[in-house]
Amino acid sequence: MSAPSLTLADAQRGQALVLGMLVAVVGAASLVVLYNLGQTVEARTRLTHAADAAAYSGALAQARALNAIAYVNRSHIAHQVAMAHLVTLGASAQYLHALQTQRRRGNPPGSLITMLFGPDVGAAYLTAQAPADAESRLARAFAQHDRVVHQVLEMAAREIVADFSAARERVMRKVLAANYPAHPGITRDAAAPASPLTLRLLADAWPRYTERNAATRNAGLRPATEGAAARYGFLDSRSQTRRNPWMVNPRCPLHRHELRRRGSTWLGPDGRWGALDTQSYHALRSNRWVGCYFREYAMGWGTVQGEKSGVPNDVEYVDDAPADFSQEDFWRWVEQSTSWDIFGGATNPMANSYAMASAQRWPAGGLPAYREVAAARIADPLRFAVAVSLDSAVLKTSDAASAVTAPKGRFHYAALGRTGAVTVSSAAETYFTRPERRADGRQELATLFRPYWQARLSPVTPQEALLARSAP
Repeated sequence: MSAPSLTLADAQRGQALVLGMLVAVVGAASLVVLYNLGQTVEARTRLTHAADAAAYSGALAQARALNAIAYVNRSHIAHQVAMAHLVTLGASAQYLHALQTQRRRGNPPGSLITMLFGPDVGAAYLTAQAPADAESRLARAFAQHDRVVHQVLEMAAREIVADFSAARERVMRKVLAANYPAHPGITRDAAAPASPLTLRLLADAWPRYTERNAATRNAGLRPATEGAAARYGFLDSRSQTRRNPWMVNPRCPLHRHELRRRGSTWLGPDGRWGALDTQSYHALRSNRWVGCYFREYAMGWGTVQGEKSGVPNDVEYVDDAPADFSQEDFWRWVEQSTSWDIFGGATNPMANSYAMASAQRWPAGGLPAYREVAAARIADPLRFAVAVSLDSAVLKTSDAASAVTAPKGRFHYAALGRTGAVTVSSAAETYFTRPERRADGRQELATLFRPYWQARLSPVTPQEALLARSAP
């Protein structure tokens, strides 16, 4: 009996199964790759949104800090203007006290002032009265302003600058934690469990972006303070001259009796405020030795200055001026002891001398140091860049959190790179811009005296992107 022969159909039976199994394996691998890729893309997209939100929030924190410094600087100006008003009120109170004393002594008589210069001037002289304890109360208020300037505001600005970087990082970490509530451990607390989220700073323009300047220069706080004080008429020059219309002496027919009111408030070179108020009756006299001259009768005087401050250079006065001239001639004493112009002068040197002899000395620290954008950085925004990474262990890929396992070795999932994490980069900046254009059309430079700082995202540079992809 012979064996049965195999046909061609019998020889090819089972090959379709092998081909089908190969197709199934390739399909399964493709599904795994597609699944892993989808999970990675979804994680990267979500992480990018979170990183952008964190970077923008960090830039907002920067803007708030710079605006806070601007408000501190403007508060400095406001307190200085208040202190200028207080020294002016202090000098005025002392001036009124002297005016009241001279009126009671009748030197000069109120009736004479009324007759020579009018009823309004006479009424002001006759009714002058210093408020009770005004000088001491004003001095206490001045000391309070000075304490706020040099302790409260200085400390506030110092803490803002010192905490700048840490505050920005805290904000960014809070934003990341809010975007990943399942991993809220993004914190500097060493006792907290390690978080799969990491935040790295790639670039930072904050170091040396601001500088601390003394206010003795003719830029920054000093001119800003002087400009603000110039808006108040109470601090303007208080100088007026009232001339009697009658001719006094034919030897000098153009000269008249004069009532000179002089007053000014100034910010000295040492950054301390001062004020001086005087009023004198200048009676026209004549003798055969010097001819016509003005005999000054000091009526009111008062000045407030810093402990070691002086008056402006154009203020004429002498130390130890006589209290009266009953024992010597006024013109002779002036000729021998001073360089005053008593023939055509325009000041009250005798009243100035009495004011300086009884000057109120209010302790003060002067203009404080202030923060401003460094001169070399005015044109640059305050920019930074960060890298945010999410550990691959929390991704639902085939070799991470998924229940599906993947081959090891050369067939493992390599889309995450050598770091084994999804890493994205983002950048943001804080910039200075006015809410509306200046009236003169000019561009305003960045400054810490105006709270016009805002935030926006910034493009990531190729160098920063490369640095983000490198292992920390």
